[in-house]
Amino acid sequence: MKIYISNYLSHSISIVDYETLETEREIVLNNNIYPHHFCVDEQDGKIFIPSLINGTLYAVDIISGKILDSVSVGGSLSQIFMHEDELFVSNEDTNSIYIINKYTLEPVTMISVDDMPHGLGYDQKNKKLYVPCINSIVCIDIENKIIYKKIDTDFKAWHLEIDQKKKEIYVSTLDGKVVILKEDNLEIINTFYELLLPVQIRFNYKDERVYISDLGYNQIKILDYKLGKYIGKIKVNGIPQGLEISKDYSRLFVSDTENDEVKVYDTKTNQLMKVIHVGKEPTTIVCL
Repeated sequence: MKIYISNYLSHSISIVDYETLETEREIVLNNNIYPHHFCVDEQDGKIFIPSLINGTLYAVDIISGKILDSVSVGGSLSQIFMHEDELFVSNEDTNSIYIINKYTLEPVTMISVDDMPHGLGYDQKNKKLYVPCINSIVCIDIENKIIYKKIDTDFKAWHLEIDQKKKEIYVSTLDGKVVILKEDNLEIINTFYELLLPVQIRFNYKDERVYISDLGYNQIKILDYKLGKYIGKIKVNGIPQGLEISKDYSRLFVSDTENDEVKVYDTKTNQLMKVIHVGKEPTTIVCL
């Protein structure tokens, strides 16, 4: 099992061994590639990286670290999602989702959404992709490549995570809230305050916990999954941004963009297990 980390200002991807929590190697990219987000295709041995600055999507070989192919999309590319043989890329400048063939990097189609689409959340069972925009949430049917439904909001949606068990959507907002909606009709059912700038959200179904990284307050907020209320926090000596949880829910990985580290916490005790030094300004973490 490997852990992949994008280092935005180092123009690199760190690869960490899950068992030892030691860095195996670092893929150093070109200086014009700013990896904010990425996805990994382990079967084909590729990492797909949308560069936030130059509007180009890159396919990078995992083993050699070489760029295999690239395509200029234009605009500010934010997040990427892979489904079967297609890549879905959010573009904040053109207010759209680009769909690209992952083998050829040729464009398939483009779906216009609302202002500044950023994070992406996928419901695997229903094959729906949810896109948070500044004043709306858009649901895309990825098989038919159409907008299935959407809701206008009075909050500034930024990132979101799908609760696959309860069929709910947790949305972090730029105005300091986490909003929970029913997936079927996008009705708001709860709102959490006491946050400053929440970013990513992860579910621990084993221990019935929800983790929210708050880079404004430099901490990880913890919710009781069943009761829907705050039960604790993890103080981070730095600026937490990216979150990932291991498949067995025993470890929580947090990217610290201030200290250029990934911090690993034991989910039973919330105690710091390990500090992994990576590149400059680590953002996204992927555990496979």
